[in-house]
Parts: sequence; C-alpha cells; structure tokens
Amino acid sequence: MVIARSPVRISFGGGGTDISTYYLRHGGRVVSAAVSRYCHVMANRTDTGAIHITSSDYAIDEWIAPGQLPRVAEPMILPKAVTARFGRSGAYATGLELFTTSDVPPGTGLGSSSAMACALVQALSSLSGQDLERDRIADTACTVEIDDIGLPIGKQDQYASAFGGLNIIDFGDKGVVVTPLDLPLDVVSALDTRLMLFSTGKSRNSASILRRQRRDSGSDPAVITSLHRIKKLADDMCDALLRHDLDGFGALLDRGWREKKRLSSSISTSAIDGYYQAALDAGALGGKITGAGGGGFLLVYAPPARQPQVRRALSTLGLSELPFRFDNDGTQLLTGCATASLPHTAPYQLREEPIYHAD
Repeated sequence: MVIARSPVRISFGGGGTDISTYYLRHGGRVVSAAVSRYCHVMANRTDTGAIHITSSDYAIDEWIAPGQLPRVAEPMILPKAVTARFGRSGAYATGLELFTTSDVPPGTGLGSSSAMACALVQALSSLSGQDLERDRIADTACTVEIDDIGLPIGKQDQYASAFGGLNIIDFGDKGVVVTPLDLPLDVVSALDTRLMLFSTGKSRNSASILRRQRRDSGSDPAVITSLHRIKKLADDMCDALLRHDLDGFGALLDRGWREKKRLSSSISTSAIDGYYQAALDAGALGGKITGAGGGGFLLVYAPPARQPQVRRALSTLGLSELPFRFDNDGTQLLTGCATASLPHTAPYQLREEPIYHAD
C-alpha cells in the first residue's frame, strides 16, 4: 500500500494571471504558500481484478468491473481521471483499492481539488513503479484537471501544492518556474503568526467565475488591465517580504483584494464585504477571500496585538477560525508497504498531526 498527502495553499497575490489565456500572451506571476491542511490518498493493489474508489469527503464509493478502467465522469471524477490515466499501462490490472480524504471540505478556495490531484498522482505513480519529481507531479495534475476533466482553472494550485513552501511561481509559454522566497526563518515565522483564516461557512463552485475570467482575460481590455495590476502587486508583495516589511505586505493584500473584485461581480458578496470590513475595523491591515471568490475562507493579516479583537469581531458574525502553519514539504509519499487493508465506506478520521510518518 502507498499513502500520499499534499497540502492546500493560500494565494497571496497574482491570482488569475496563471490562466493560459493571460499568461501565454503576457506572462503570469503568483505569490503563494502551502499550508498545513492536507489531502490524503491511500492506494493498494488487490487480487479481485476490480477497481474500488472511496471518497470520505463525499461519503460515496464505486466499483469498476474487472478488466475496465473508470469512465472520467462524476461522481468522483478526479480520482477516476487519475486512475484511468495511470491504469492505461496495466499497472494495477490485478485490482486496485483507492481511498481519498481531505482536511478541508471541497469548494473552500484553498486549492483542495488540485492538492487532491497531486496526492493522487503521487500515490498512483508510485504504485505504478514511477518516481516523479515535483514538477512532473504538478504538470501531470494540471493535465488531468485542465485537459482530461476540462476544468477552467489555472496552474498555480498544483505547483504550490507539489512544491510546498512560500514561493514565487512564474507562468509563460516556456513553462512554469517555481522560485522559493529566501527569507530568514524568524521572518517566515512572524508572517505565519500574522495570518489568520476564517471559514465563511459558504462553499462555492468556482467554475462559472473562472470560465468567465478565462474568457475575459484573453479578450476584455478592462480585465486584462486589471490582471496587469494584479501581477504588479505580486511583484510588490515579493519586494515587501524581501525587505521584511510584513505590515507593508498586509497592506498590499488589501490593495490586491480590492483590485481582484474588479474582475467580476461574483467574486465578493455583501456578506463577504461585511466580514472583511469588520476585520479591518478590528485592526486587520488587509486580507482577501481565498480562491476564485464567492465564498470559502477569509484570509486576514493582523498584527498579533490586534488578533484577539479580530477573532471576537468575526466570531460574533458567525465565522470560525481554521488554525494552520506553513508547509515546507509539499506533496509527499508518506509510506509504502506490500499490502494492507483500506477503509471502505467508514470515514477515515485525521488527527491534527499526521498518523503516518515518512520512513
């Protein structure tokens, strides 16, 4: 059996410039960090000849008859797509059990779909006897999500998850380049402690937002101009972090969020605007809704002295905080052994620290 995990991410700046209709013409740049909430995949060869896929998050499972590969369709389209891609080589012709579970629910703007794609690629490539480098894991996850499934997404989430850490990620017609931000550990720790995540309690399907953005980012002059400014803000964020100007970085989050809302009226709502203003009134310097917008998590930058007031203000509005820390490991194969039993329909409960540890 193999067990893989991959972290979700927080995108700070440059979101939207990782969509091909923009970056193939103008180049894209994103600043993001992987964080300590994970998607887990467990995969095991069996002798039944069948493929059995179970999702703890959706509380469903499905059997594919011996000698067949799964059809790339809902439900569980993502694990089916990765299984079909690696299964074409006959790597698990004798049978496969596949189990997926996540620390965060789908549709929360933390890139959990792409993190799950990376974990699936890691697990099933390893089970197939392949040893993929991080860039191959990310590129394969992009191919599955964008080409095989047809999702209208960019490429930042897969690379952020596969590589881990706090990075500048550049996109262009020659490929993707991931550059770690070289910051002292005390600066990284200080930034970590100043960032807070709050669940709005609203999940969302980002596909409609992203389809419109993908269309407009290649043809709408106002959207293209806004994306130019968003990319410039990503550069400014890098500069602020390299100068160790954390409060300046927080203020740039605020500018970036206001600019992002220009891309589409669907990115924010009156409720989200109210949550964000409450955080600012309580002492936060900046923030944003994670992901494409419309719901999910509210990211807030607040100096430590102001965080109790921010927590109280957002708690009063019904938001709950999700503790996290930066993740530097990226997609990992946690353990592998010859055979083991996977859970079936019973949910697999994750603890705060991983159950499995690398050998």
